[in-house]
Amino acid sequence: MNTLAYRFMLQLAVLLTVMCGIAHGQDTARPAGESERHWSFPKVVRPVVPSVRDHGVVRSPVDAFVLAKLEEQRLAFSPEADRTALIRRVSFDLIGLPPSPEEVTAFVTSDSATAYDDLLDRLLASQHFGERWGRHWLDAAGYADVMSTDNDASIIHPLENRWMYRDYVVRSLNADKPFAQFLTEQIAGDELVEWRTAATYSPEIREHLIATGFLRASSDDTFAPELNKPLTQYGVLQRTGEILANNVLGLTLNCAKCHDHKYEPLTQREYYSFLALLQPAFNPDRWLIPAQRQLPNVSAAEKTEIERGNAELDRQAGELRKQIAELRATYEAKVLATKLATLPEAIRADTQAALATPADKRSEVQKYLADKFGSTLAAKPEEVTAALSEADKAVTAEWEKQVADHLGRKKSWQHWQVTYDGPVTPTKLLKRGNHETPGEEVAPGFLAVLSHATALDDSKSTGTTSGRRLALARWLTDRERPAAHLAMRVQVNRVWQHLFGKGLVETTDNLGVTGAKPTHPELLEWLAAEYFDNGGRLKLLLKRIMTSRVYLQTSSVAPNQTAASQLDPDNRLLWRMRLRRLESEAVRDAVLAVSGKLDATLGGAPISVEPRPDGTFVIPDKGLPTPTSQWRRTLYLLARRNYHPTILTVFDQPNLTTNCTGRESSAVVLQSLTMLNDRFLLEQGEHLASRVIGAAGTDVAKQVELAFRITLGRQPRDSEQSACVDFLRRQVQHYSEDKLPADQAAAKALSQVCHTLLNTSEFLYVP
Repeated sequence: MNTLAYRFMLQLAVLLTVMCGIAHGQDTARPAGESERHWSFPKVVRPVVPSVRDHGVVRSPVDAFVLAKLEEQRLAFSPEADRTALIRRVSFDLIGLPPSPEEVTAFVTSDSATAYDDLLDRLLASQHFGERWGRHWLDAAGYADVMSTDNDASIIHPLENRWMYRDYVVRSLNADKPFAQFLTEQIAGDELVEWRTAATYSPEIREHLIATGFLRASSDDTFAPELNKPLTQYGVLQRTGEILANNVLGLTLNCAKCHDHKYEPLTQREYYSFLALLQPAFNPDRWLIPAQRQLPNVSAAEKTEIERGNAELDRQAGELRKQIAELRATYEAKVLATKLATLPEAIRADTQAALATPADKRSEVQKYLADKFGSTLAAKPEEVTAALSEADKAVTAEWEKQVADHLGRKKSWQHWQVTYDGPVTPTKLLKRGNHETPGEEVAPGFLAVLSHATALDDSKSTGTTSGRRLALARWLTDRERPAAHLAMRVQVNRVWQHLFGKGLVETTDNLGVTGAKPTHPELLEWLAAEYFDNGGRLKLLLKRIMTSRVYLQTSSVAPNQTAASQLDPDNRLLWRMRLRRLESEAVRDAVLAVSGKLDATLGGAPISVEPRPDGTFVIPDKGLPTPTSQWRRTLYLLARRNYHPTILTVFDQPNLTTNCTGRESSAVVLQSLTMLNDRFLLEQGEHLASRVIGAAGTDVAKQVELAFRITLGRQPRDSEQSACVDFLRRQVQHYSEDKLPADQAAAKALSQVCHTLLNTSEFLYVP
């Protein structure tokens, strides 16, 4: 085939791909005669639950959809996981922490018919739930505590109080806020409350304003004068829209910046119409650098009152300082007179006159005298103070005390990183995506593939906000709009991904033509309908999925499942639970939890992380808010885009150039080397040993048993027990020969066993 024919066939294939619709596993081709402009994503329609042969294993409709696929291949579910594995799985999935030995024992030995439901309810109600699931949302939103692209390890540009948005997310998820409300507050919280004219910020206003930090996720280098150029400004606006579309709609909108999307039914005009919804808040024509965009955490009225009060305090302090200066001036003259008396009488008067004359009006002789004697004759502050009479010293001290009191009563305010509208200017279509070649003006509007009415009429907009972002939020959450249906599919798919390791659509950031097709399209639709019907409440959706037999399956390949492992080695049909490695944060948090050192404090400013000369990144030993701050949950460490604590980096902590909708999980030798040699791991192994000794005493067998129960949630096997006991006895003997006291020898040997347990795959993986 010649080159011209090949290019023609390729273009035809692309065109046919776009025309065939998006990859939802349904027939989404346009009906005959329907124009491209009015073709849209299908709305969620609750499918009929399929009938299956093996009704005995069906706990919920979720199981029926999965089992129907399995039975087509003459396959079945794997056995249920044992309770020891199940409580570990559920604990990490819901709160990101391992269960305690007491919790494991209580669940494993319970004979209650509702033991599992009770376990789910307890963990869903935990304050740590919001931390665990908040991390998932913050990834997809592209959250970082820094404003820049973060390309220099030693230079950090933090955003003041950026962490308040992170805490808003945690609070909202703990409260099980409906998804529509959760998303609307983040996109247009400022448009839901009258904050500009409020006398004071109520808790509701505060919450809604902080929520809009969601749209401040894009890196913004315009704080640097040399980078505050149109190219960078447009980049912030464009990334903000692209992250939003990718997070909420699972669309690769960025491909339409320069031209019509080559695969998705998205045009370049629609790209810029979508950006126009955000442009009043991120307007390259009226650009605000990050410091100008942040909002005082007090209302305009309160700010005015604070400034008035501070001005009055400054005035009062100024009056007192003037009185002090006048009093001291008398003594300064006395000190000067005393010093002048030491000069020869012939030049005394001339020198005094020279010093009293302004510098720019002195004659040459006066300049000479002032230069020669000025520093010597000057009355030093301490000399004036020493010359004060006792009465005047007392008066001066009282006035200075009053000055300090006035200045100490001055008030200040902090700032929030929020989103709000500024002046509205026309949005231009940029030819080839280049801001230097603007094209025709485009009206704000929605994506045609997700809406019949694509344009937004904001000509009647009044007040100080355009209303565009609120219209966008309504479009994304209104059940009558196709966009809301796609958003629900995206969220449900990501929930499934977090529980099973992969989404029903594996490309969780792309539900379009180029994305993967769903393995169970009807199940995806049923779950989306379920999520709609329960009001978009995450906890209800999680419990619905986690009580299914699909979730309860063992992750091991059972002897009767050899056929399934050969027919479906990737487990796309979900005939067993996938074995999943802990994410980077969960690894560190689990180590702290089992060592007994985890500081479970909720919220607050992030804990700093610093680079070391050897290239590692660690939490500093000094300058922490509290001694236990170094052991806070990983969510509360300073979130950078590219530089993370070493233990997080080796376990695939993502770099947030934009956002991350799914973590990667690698297995590389650096992970093992870090777990073996990192100072943090060695220290936590020692803390774990101290915890075990404190609870089990000096009985070696009990120490080994408790160490296994704390770290792995189970009793050691006989072979493990005997091997560890034998090792401990040999090590204690070895250290004793080195003249180490018996108690120190026992603690050192046990810390090695504990460190080894932290290095096991069983500790690092969710069963």
